[in-house]
Amino acid sequence: MYIWKLEPVLAAEGGVNKLVEKARRAKLSAIWVKVADGVSPYRNVTGAMAATMTNLVNKAHDSNLQVWGWQVPHCPTTQAAQAEATAFRNLAQQFDLDGMIMDAEGGAEFFHGGINEARAYGTAMRQAANALSKPLGMSSNDIPQNITGWLPRFTEIAQHADFNFPQTYYGSSPSVASRIDRAVNGNAHLTIPFAPVGAGYVGDGGGCASAQACAERATIFIQLCKDRDYQSYSFWHWAGAPMALWEVLNTTPA
Repeated sequence: MYIWKLEPVLAAEGGVNKLVEKARRAKLSAIWVKVADGVSPYRNVTGAMAATMTNLVNKAHDSNLQVWGWQVPHCPTTQAAQAEATAFRNLAQQFDLDGMIMDAEGGAEFFHGGINEARAYGTAMRQAANALSKPLGMSSNDIPQNITGWLPRFTEIAQHADFNFPQTYYGSSPSVASRIDRAVNGNAHLTIPFAPVGAGYVGDGGGCASAQACAERATIFIQLCKDRDYQSYSFWHWAGAPMALWEVLNTTPA
């Protein structure tokens, strides 16, 4: 389960211990927390939240729950790309993260660089992951061909990853399977394992129409992932997940 803004999630859940208990009750194997935006550490790991994040990782590990970090790269230059990878590496080491995810997405507000910057970032991230002996994931737009000019840069970065976590936000799609199938086709040129991200939220941008729809589609999504023997599946995102989704997770074998 992705976590975007940690502090309000902790406030809603009642603290670190309660968050970890809820994650284990839902049979999550990992929580994925945003740790960097470009070269800058994200607010989940800065100031007073640094100690909170350390506590979360320790408590999660005590409960056999992994904590991965994710970064949104911007990479306007090759020098910036290398600096962003270094910043992510340092955070992964500082907080003893279990894995690293490159949330590299197409569009003007996300990845700014071209193919050279994509290559520099992907290469540096591979080196960072190797140095720390941590798995490296790519989580991007699930149909990269739909964003003008993104496919070559997406492919350049993704070829350095161990896992592909495409953002299959099926909330407004005709069916869960139709969206997953389109993502499979859009990522068929990659050889790394395909492990989709489900729409665990209500709202625009691929979210579900209601809490009940979120639960119903999550049930279908989980079964589809099992039927197709995907190594894993995940959901975006904790703060947006309705109680109905948690009930599905609590009662469905992982």
